[in-house]
Amino acid sequence: MGAVVVTGLSHVVFQTFDAKGFFIALASVSWGTYIGWRVWQNPGLWRRWGFRVDNLYASLFWPTILFLLTMVSMAVFAITFGRDLWNEHIIILLLLYPMWGVLQQFLVQALGVANLRNLFPSAGLGFVVLLGACLFSVAHFPEGWLMLATGIMGCAFIPCYFQHRNLWVLGVYHGWLGTFFYLWVLNQDPWIAAFGR
Repeated sequence: MGAVVVTGLSHVVFQTFDAKGFFIALASVSWGTYIGWRVWQNPGLWRRWGFRVDNLYASLFWPTILFLLTMVSMAVFAITFGRDLWNEHIIILLLLYPMWGVLQQFLVQALGVANLRNLFPSAGLGFVVLLGACLFSVAHFPEGWLMLATGIMGCAFIPCYFQHRNLWVLGVYHGWLGTFFYLWVLNQDPWIAAFGR
């Protein structure tokens, strides 16, 4: 849990120094190594954390509804405010960003809110959802719109995780929503925001 908090704080620090791409690479390698090491020690963790496909179809319903409603809302916003709907980096981002989304969902859901629920067993799900969403939001400081969006996404995705414990669906949708949120709402190319030209 402490390492998750350090990762969130590191995101803020690296973003301050305009080193978002370096942070993504460092976090991906570090957490990928951790996941591999822990699963090697205890193969059952893989499934318990939510890296599973046995319930893929069951876990699609609510996240898909939320994804489609959000995409339509963002598209309407983009058209209304004259944002570019497409650019040269979108295809690569739609392929790569979901991997980063899965890792973020792992940190938020499997290590973050699942442990919060264990720490506060008498607290209701609503408390864990709000606390988890707030922590996920704060990790995106100081970008106000991104903080608001990730807080809302946390409120929507955390109950979905507790219902089905599937990180693949949430991570892929996270990556796709993030790609278009940057482009359509923030009016930024997420590739350039992370890695420069």
